[in-house]
Amino acid sequence: MRPTLKILAILCLTFGMTGCGSKNGQSTVNSSGADASTADSSAGEGLPPELTPEQIEARKFFEQANELARRDEDAAAADIYQKAVSLDPDFADAHLKLAMSLEVLEKKDEATEEYKKAAEAYEKYVRGNQKDAKAYFNMGLAYNRLSKPDHAVRAFRQAAKLDPENSDNHYELGIAYGKAAQYQESVAALQKATELDPDNYRAQEALETARINLQRWQAMVKQQEAIAKRQASKNANAANANASPNSGTLPDPR
Repeated sequence: MRPTLKILAILCLTFGMTGCGSKNGQSTVNSSGADASTADSSAGEGLPPELTPEQIEARKFFEQANELARRDEDAAAADIYQKAVSLDPDFADAHLKLAMSLEVLEKKDEATEEYKKAAEAYEKYVRGNQKDAKAYFNMGLAYNRLSKPDHAVRAFRQAAKLDPENSDNHYELGIAYGKAAQYQESVAALQKATELDPDNYRAQEALETARINLQRWQAMVKQQEAIAKRQASKNANAANANASPNSGTLPDPR
């Protein structure tokens, strides 16, 4: 299996990687300073106004690593991504791709550290680039992998706000809502994703699951309310019973 496909497989299984079965899947890594000539970047998007020599060199390494990954040379790709982030510690895309490569290599702890660095770098980047939907999207992916659904929801929600016609933003937002146990919001987001892209079979499957989870949650809430109501009734009856012996008539003073 090609490394790119392996990375996609990991992300699809773990946190609903974008573009799996979607006709308008956006690139996973395409913002926050990636060079315009990289395979994973949109031309001219996210480039700093002026790149330092180190940043330029880092982006060359990033391109080399992407090519190695496409050739199924995961270990070599990880080494080159590491060179890129060493030259530019704020290169969020490189941290994210490094994390993915390390995960393919089953280096879980190292991958987790890189996901953390990627999330931190994206947070720093978006402070000065608040309209970059792709950066928020990638940030959401990193937080999802770190099992921080609330943070992922915030990032994907902003991505969907900035790019509302992209079904992948709504799909990932729906997945993150589900992990945060916000089932009604999950259904709404996934419904939007399927409306925007009827061919996104992963969104359709996720929507069915979200609806089932919502029904279970609603049933659980009703059950808890019924239990609480019965308990309140028992407590009231017990209080009345305890009060009865003390409620007799006073003895005749005569």
